[in-house]
Amino acid sequence: MYSFSLAMVTARMRRPRLGVGVGLVGALVGLEADAVAAGPITKGPWVQRVTSSSAVVRVEVDPPAAAAVEIGLGPTEGDSGQRVFTSDAPRALHTIVLDGLQPGTRYPYSVRVGATSKYAAFVTAPPDEGDAPFRFLVYGDNRTDDAAHAAVVRAMVPAATDFLVHTGDFVADGGSAAEWQTFFDIEAPLLGARCLFSCVGNHELTDGSGIAYARFFGPTDLPAVVDAGRAPTGRAPAALRPEHLNGTYRWGNTRFFFINGLVSYRGTVDRTWLETALTEADAEASLKWRVVVVHHGPWSSGPHGKNARLHDAGIIPLLKEHKVDLILSGHDHIYERGFADGLAYVVSGGGGAPVYPIKAPLPEARKLESVRHFVDVSVSGAAMQFVATRADGSTIERCALSKALGGWDCDGTGAVAPSPPPAPTSRCACDVVGATPWVGAAPLGGVALGAVVLAFVRRRRRTTP
Repeated sequence: MYSFSLAMVTARMRRPRLGVGVGLVGALVGLEADAVAAGPITKGPWVQRVTSSSAVVRVEVDPPAAAAVEIGLGPTEGDSGQRVFTSDAPRALHTIVLDGLQPGTRYPYSVRVGATSKYAAFVTAPPDEGDAPFRFLVYGDNRTDDAAHAAVVRAMVPAATDFLVHTGDFVADGGSAAEWQTFFDIEAPLLGARCLFSCVGNHELTDGSGIAYARFFGPTDLPAVVDAGRAPTGRAPAALRPEHLNGTYRWGNTRFFFINGLVSYRGTVDRTWLETALTEADAEASLKWRVVVVHHGPWSSGPHGKNARLHDAGIIPLLKEHKVDLILSGHDHIYERGFADGLAYVVSGGGGAPVYPIKAPLPEARKLESVRHFVDVSVSGAAMQFVATRADGSTIERCALSKALGGWDCDGTGAVAPSPPPAPTSRCACDVVGATPWVGAAPLGGVALGAVVLAFVRRRRRTTP
């Protein structure tokens, strides 16, 4: 579906809209002009659990087979940056750990299964020390309407961001293999260019276990027996341990907490997990921002409204105590930005599902719109800048969360004016493994990335039997 001929890619490289590295990577997923057919790779590759020195590549194949990941795009074989990571056992879903990586570096890579290769890329997190800027996209609730989901993805692809944050509800039925396949088909241009971090949604739990979500996007690997799709009893085990559906990651000066908001937090293992994660973050050096991502958030003006589980268990005071700055959520298929109980929040559930009406506008809400959309977030030490964009590319609003003001600066209550987002070519300050960044330009613009990846394809053709 996303395989392109060399002529098609060359034509796309001439289009100004794809002057962004990640946009072109989306077009290059699956490229090896004459060599790559549909092949055994059915999903991916996609990247998970990226840190400043490691990443996890996942790929699903049919029939089960061994897989390998090669990173490093030097012009000749034997370059020091070239490494191969293998998963030798024949299996359907591979989880391949890449280690020894450099921080703030974009890594084009290939996944090879038999004679088939697919190409993709990701960027590692910057060092924890300092305030290296970065960008990410927020979206969620893709389910039900595939055409609308695809429209949102098309609008997101050109944004030169480092990773994705998903607020849950990838599919309508978390137990449907066909729906998960459709999700991966539609998302291929996004997932082939950057890491995705996510929280679990209620629709991922419709199978009663969340097992498919945990296998594809869970923050930790399930036992090997789960990878085979069945337990010794013949039943697929549930992802019941809190680390299967909760996770925390650090990206530069920011720590994200991805939590399951669909369970009780009254004296439960999930409560213990969250308290421990927040407490450990309190001791982290150079941490400027704390962001919680939860599918059903504490505030919403849509039909689902507030998440009573969080309020009743005292989670909001807990988050304030541990200096959380922002809560990102979905569940209601609207865009909402607000400030409540000392916490900034954004509801972003417009990733493709049928939009919901604004049922009961909260007094804490600052901006509301029932629309399909995504949010582009740029982070520095002083502020988080937000650009909420409709699926047609038009802007809902621009705003910023100011560290100095401790709140939104675009509602007439602060002195700081929101700045425009960085130009599409102004990527993070990252290196490119095996390639020299252009002087005076973004480290990896679209044409630069195209040249790098195409050189890799040509090299592989020369050296592959």
